[in-house]
Amino acid sequence: MTRRPAPVPASTYRLQLTADFTLHDAAALVPYLRDLGVDWVYLSPVLAAEPGSTHGYDVVDPTRIDEARGGRDGLEALSTAAHDAGMGVLVDIVPNHMGIATPHANPYWWDVLMYGEASRFAHWFDIDWAAGADDTPPYRPADGWVPAASGKVVQAVLGTPDDLEKLEFRTHEGNRVLAYYDHVFPLAPGSTHEGMSPQEAHAVQNYRLVHWKEEDRSLNYRRFFSIKTLAGVRVEDPRVFEETHTEVLAWFREGLVDGLRIDHIDGLAHPRDYLARLARRTGGYIVAEKILSIGARGERESVPESWLRVGASGTTGYEIVPFIDGALADRTGFFAFEALRQHLVAGGELTEDGDLAGADLAESARHLTRHPTSVTGLFHQIEQSAKTHFAFGPLSGEMLRLAREIKQIGWAHVDAHTREVIGEDPLAGVDEDHLADVFGTICASLPVYRVYAPGPTDRLHALSLLGDQPRTGATGTREVISTDTGPIDISPTEPLSHDGRIVLRAIAHVRSTARSSIVSDRALAYLGAVLTTPGHPVFRRFTQTTGAVTAKGVEDTAFYRYAALTALAEVGGRPAEPLAPAALAQEFERRATGTSFTLNSLTTHDTKRSEDTRARILALAEVPRAFTAFLARVRSAVPIRYVPEAPDVEVSGARALGRNESLERARGAITADASFDILLWQAVVGAWPASPERLRDYALKAARENGLHTTWTEQNTEFEESLVRAVDAVSTDPELRGHLEELDARIREAGVSNGLVAKALHLLAPGVPDVYQGTEFTDRSLVDPDNRRPVDWVARKAALAEVSCGIGDPQHGVGGASADASNGEVPDPATDPDRAKLRLVTRLLHLRAEHRDVFVPEDRYLAPVPEPVGAHGSAWEHCVSFLFGGTVLLIGTRLPIGLTARGGWQDTVVVVPPGSLRELDEEAHLARVLAETDPLADPLTDSLVGDGYSTDSFSPEQFLGPSGSVDNPAASGARGAEPVDEDPDVRWRDVLTGREYRGTRLHLRELLSDLPVAVLERID
Repeated sequence: MTRRPAPVPASTYRLQLTADFTLHDAAALVPYLRDLGVDWVYLSPVLAAEPGSTHGYDVVDPTRIDEARGGRDGLEALSTAAHDAGMGVLVDIVPNHMGIATPHANPYWWDVLMYGEASRFAHWFDIDWAAGADDTPPYRPADGWVPAASGKVVQAVLGTPDDLEKLEFRTHEGNRVLAYYDHVFPLAPGSTHEGMSPQEAHAVQNYRLVHWKEEDRSLNYRRFFSIKTLAGVRVEDPRVFEETHTEVLAWFREGLVDGLRIDHIDGLAHPRDYLARLARRTGGYIVAEKILSIGARGERESVPESWLRVGASGTTGYEIVPFIDGALADRTGFFAFEALRQHLVAGGELTEDGDLAGADLAESARHLTRHPTSVTGLFHQIEQSAKTHFAFGPLSGEMLRLAREIKQIGWAHVDAHTREVIGEDPLAGVDEDHLADVFGTICASLPVYRVYAPGPTDRLHALSLLGDQPRTGATGTREVISTDTGPIDISPTEPLSHDGRIVLRAIAHVRSTARSSIVSDRALAYLGAVLTTPGHPVFRRFTQTTGAVTAKGVEDTAFYRYAALTALAEVGGRPAEPLAPAALAQEFERRATGTSFTLNSLTTHDTKRSEDTRARILALAEVPRAFTAFLARVRSAVPIRYVPEAPDVEVSGARALGRNESLERARGAITADASFDILLWQAVVGAWPASPERLRDYALKAARENGLHTTWTEQNTEFEESLVRAVDAVSTDPELRGHLEELDARIREAGVSNGLVAKALHLLAPGVPDVYQGTEFTDRSLVDPDNRRPVDWVARKAALAEVSCGIGDPQHGVGGASADASNGEVPDPATDPDRAKLRLVTRLLHLRAEHRDVFVPEDRYLAPVPEPVGAHGSAWEHCVSFLFGGTVLLIGTRLPIGLTARGGWQDTVVVVPPGSLRELDEEAHLARVLAETDPLADPLTDSLVGDGYSTDSFSPEQFLGPSGSVDNPAASGARGAEPVDEDPDVRWRDVLTGREYRGTRLHLRELLSDLPVAVLERID
């Protein structure tokens, strides 16, 4: 009998649908996922995509399901199978853009190319028609098409500027078309006549074909980031919403789908309004892909409060990754790698035993540990340079559009008060290209992906910059300036909002750059007023643009240009310094009190490295000299031939005047890229063992994203060949392979330990854990498409049958028997990491389902805050422990190599305060919860600060250890401190081993004798 799922999933399992793994295949997998403990199936995009698409984000028709992925029948089959098993269905949708790489595959774009502005689908796409105009207007019949043409759509496809000569007429699907090699384009009906050449026909079409190198500046449609084959959709238009969501809304009317994941929410003009409309029309569980930035001091941006109020449940959970990985990172090891990077960048060498020639690695690391801001400052420079590159390069067309719009409509859309204060449009005489540079500087200076809701009086703060003494935003200040019409009061009535502060700081940054000579203070005040007025169309366009600059500049570039401990270089992460374990407790509290129904991710299709690859790289931080020695050997044996460094000084005509030997030497010098070397070889070690093909593909993608030595559009063959030779050598050269396997042996067990502990934290954290396909086994994937490789389901089904002993048995509860049916023993992580991880995943997924009131209660406001539990004894700093809902205790190992070196856990214990334990009697527990709940408190208001950063409620002192280090994961007690009173009557069962324990004072040498993590469930 079909059972409707709970409105919020206890867990999800992400499946990547392709032509080789369809919706029908997913339906057949449902019994396995049910036995694994999964609550909802979570699908990658299912709507019709570009032919051959392996990911589905290039949707060409939102009104039908992709036949290659199983079609409508496939979704119905999956939905039936999932609902019959009591499971929900969550589907990824892509409202921001559509795929146009193959125009004839997208009937809506094809119609736009054919009819231009007269197309019945022209309003779907975000096109600046006038910007595409040229000397020849598009063809219009004698009776005209409405509306008349003002321009054309620019398509950057030509291989050379002169390739229009290669256009030809061809027949496609029975119609005459214009063809350029494999590209075909429609001809407007009636636009051609006998004797007309292809070039003449092209001149009168509703599109204009240009050289591909012109795409950065010439394309006149909004793109997804800088990808010209993905065209922005105007989903903010109610008509477009209805027309593009007919199929999606039908899923809910027909009961096929229960929730939606919204891709790239920051690309939409009005994210809150879109979420509100979607929530109202579907009533489903909704999460949005949103990257929440982490500031220099570790403060995290919050989910916009307005999204939660209109019905969204949170984000896709990228932001939890840096907190989990940071809690397991060796801070000293990180700074050792940063010392290594700085040493090599400065031209230093390495000794054979892994030390820095002429310097001491440990001492250099200690120095940087005392001065961490020097490292974050360096990364900020790299980040800023990369963001500026995209704002002034691949995304310069977006900056030009901002410049055009503010010059054309900006002044007409500001309020009368602003016009009176400013006097007259201060940008009227500013060149568009120069103004685009100003916008580029502002966009590149934002510390977040976008802003959403500046305050109603933020523009008054911007205008106050015209006064002699600019105000800081304190309530009650007054500012009066003189104008031709008399004095005007521009006093802000409220302090600057969070978003307003971000915008005005970015505008102020213009003053410190060369762009300050382009615009006056009056112009900057005007820009400030426009960009803090949510209703202004230029503000809307600005907010849609900034996310692309940040995403391309940070994750897709800076993360490939800076490398110390690369496990930290993850989407939404902070690669320049690991977050302390205390920050994890703070993040857990934020999630429990603000977004307790949000998704939590550890691996996704967007992660640069999978969870187990990162876990191995984190282990490297415990043995920095071992990695440095390996790096020295591999750099010596197979040096990568980087691009010759350009000389600092170029002399025009130097060769004509005679040979300049110093310039020749500078021009020919080959300099290594220390950061790229570290990034590459940490990836190799993290993914090992990996096939040469996988390593080769990763190396080339990483190098092209890095963009300093080769790019996607202009490959440096010499460099790329040397790169391929280097990564191939670790597989083919016996000596190098021996060095790699020696390093692998040093970190193998620690990598497994880190992976299991990270997975346990992920599965029990406040929110809804998403298990990415296949990661119930050890998965050492790298960046996509490596992380979308086919999954061996047969092996996983067979292993699950072995480790599932006791699950669901009422006599044993979730933990079940203490041994597997297969061999009578708990899987040994050292020799059988796959089964050890599978056991952990399935036991904890079933645990969540059994304790929904702890992990996903009926009301988000009832979610309990996980409580950090104190560790005491000689190895306290190696323990991370949390009590969930007073009934589930997680105890995990951090820095396992260091723990072994100090002789193990010895006398270390965790002590659970008896007052933190939950009553096992449900009525008593409910009475206590209601008594402690303030009906007047608003959890959203308390936990979120506007639409910006949240406030940390844990004091750093609460986590300080005996040395003052914030690396202590415990919440109480320094080493050797007396524990609180013990309750010997409390009984626990470890759900991973089945063993039972008594008391609230638990010895880690017993709990963690078989596994690096224990999850104890309260029992009667």
